[in-house]
Amino acid sequence: MYIKKRVAICGIALIATLSSWSLSNSIAKADVSGKTIVIDPGHGGNDPGAVANGLEEKEVVLDVAVQTKQMLEAAGAEVLMSRQADTYIGLNERAQMANANQADTFVSIHANAWEQPSANGTETYHFPSSVQGRALAESLQNELVVELGRTDRGVKSANFNVLKQTVMPAALVELAFVTNVEEAELMKTAAFREQAAEAIYQGLMSYH
Repeated sequence: MYIKKRVAICGIALIATLSSWSLSNSIAKADVSGKTIVIDPGHGGNDPGAVANGLEEKEVVLDVAVQTKQMLEAAGAEVLMSRQADTYIGLNERAQMANANQADTFVSIHANAWEQPSANGTETYHFPSSVQGRALAESLQNELVVELGRTDRGVKSANFNVLKQTVMPAALVELAFVTNVEEAELMKTAAFREQAAEAIYQGLMSYH
């Protein structure tokens, strides 16, 4: 009887150890090391994007994109940016660059706008027929909502050019609304921009 109990206890301990190893191994695989990721700051140059409350979308998203790039590279990813300065890049060029470099994922960063200044919150888009695009969008949206603390407007599908033309999983994030006074003030701060970059970084880590 004693021997049987010892065997049973050892068996339980072995299962627990294997389960722990499996979980740790799964977590270890969730990273961006060795991945090629394209970060696409929306607009640029003579296209400022949404403009309101003393903000230009193109400036906000470039700042967030640069910080995201730095975080991803520190984690071992190869990061390409569609633009690294205040320059205009066509939508097709952005997608073609990602395709030509056989990127693993593509994330386009934007700030939202609406005619009603009460509109607020964060949302993320994927191409309608892309299953992996939706998975990426969900991962990004989850992290953005946690980090930024804004209204969760959900994951949505759209035929945006950069989502339609890219062949890899792609998502487009709308951080917050420049047309909303409260959110515009937040987007002017270094803290918000760093949190947005951290959320996109963590979303990509979770996806990969």
